[in-house]
Amino acid sequence: MKPTSLTTLLAALVVPAMGTSLPRGSADMDSVRQNNYLLGFRDQVTSHVVPMVAHPAPASGESLRRRQNGMTRLTNVRDFYYIIEVELGKQKIPLHLDTGSSDTWMVRDPFECVNIPGMGVRTVPNCGFTSGFQGEPSGGIVPNFEFARAYGDGTFATGFFGLEDVTIGGLVAHNQRVGFVNYTLWNGDGRSAGLMGLGYPYLTSLDIGGEEVKAQLYDPVFTTLWRSKTIPPVFSVALSRFGDQSAGRPKDAVNTKGIESFLALGGLPPVAIDEGSWGRTPLLPMDVLKKWGFKGQGERGFYAIAADAYVFGSRKGGVGTASEEGLSRNTSQFPVVVDIGSTDTILPNVLIKQLYAAFDPPAEYRSHQGRFWAKCGAKVPEFGITLGGKTFLFAPEDLLRQSERDPTGEWCRIGVYDGYDSEMPILGVSFLSNVLAVFDVEKHEMRFAQRTKY
Repeated sequence: MKPTSLTTLLAALVVPAMGTSLPRGSADMDSVRQNNYLLGFRDQVTSHVVPMVAHPAPASGESLRRRQNGMTRLTNVRDFYYIIEVELGKQKIPLHLDTGSSDTWMVRDPFECVNIPGMGVRTVPNCGFTSGFQGEPSGGIVPNFEFARAYGDGTFATGFFGLEDVTIGGLVAHNQRVGFVNYTLWNGDGRSAGLMGLGYPYLTSLDIGGEEVKAQLYDPVFTTLWRSKTIPPVFSVALSRFGDQSAGRPKDAVNTKGIESFLALGGLPPVAIDEGSWGRTPLLPMDVLKKWGFKGQGERGFYAIAADAYVFGSRKGGVGTASEEGLSRNTSQFPVVVDIGSTDTILPNVLIKQLYAAFDPPAEYRSHQGRFWAKCGAKVPEFGITLGGKTFLFAPEDLLRQSERDPTGEWCRIGVYDGYDSEMPILGVSFLSNVLAVFDVEKHEMRFAQRTKY
């Protein structure tokens, strides 16, 4: 969802205790978990890759082989979130990419930006949107169904559904249902006109616009593409760690190495990985998120998985190695959502306490920032996540973000933070910038490979 929107949407809900076990589900889930090695496995590289552009988060946000396949570059916005360019009809529209939601929506000019006193949401001119869609959708308006999405931080977007051809990475989703927003409370940064969700169709049916809004399940853009057999039912993301050079970013925070971020539809992008590191893990149904009020009855919506273990401790064997020598392991099982719309990784309190204590000197709570920070010169511990029998390590620069400092310049932000047992656990950009992540909606599994150091 929009930066931090998945976390804010679920902020009032309770995270299971670290020792809580996941329901084992079906025999199929058990068999997948017991055979998690991908010997000789590799998806095909696709020629349709969408570039992503990285941009700064809005002021209110912390977090965020070929068949005809689609690949596009992603713009990394200051290591906060990622933007792609899509075409609606013949109009090029920049959208924030999100795996924590399914709708594609954008503002339609002219639109009304509102500010509701007492809500505590600071708005900016035009709600921080760039120019949106012009005119009427070529396929007309979908009758009797309002588009409405409300978020836990008080922001919302409402309008109507329309039908339009959506082109991404050279692929066309014909007569696609899209949300056109004409009334909104938002706090963007002037770089995008809305969101493009890549989640399962189930999320489009969730009534998060209020009881008065009738929700209706439909196929979002990615689903339309694979169900029309335009691509295999797979997409992957490779997120760069370095943002663009806007807004006076420090030199170590901008992309001076030519490293690009990609969304690949139907296969893999052309990035360097450790071919021996592939691991896979099943995608869990919404039922495992029942503590957050979801009743999916076996349906999948978010890209929720469960790690085998979390490892941490003194760094051994060099950065980026999968050696666990001398590291501690926490094997508690809990669902965690893979979400490129979240800047940071969010984990339960017990695990985070162990990680923060492993910094030297230990991380400290900074009351004026509302979270834990560490000295910028601190020794960063090893921290990794074991998925499908393979351990994927965070780079030190993702655990301790030198580009994000407090006003004194002495304290740096930690890229993994404590959900205080009230926020849903999330694997965000701070984790995903270390791996190639493959989302397979046919096999209902995710596959990961470690990126080579860049």
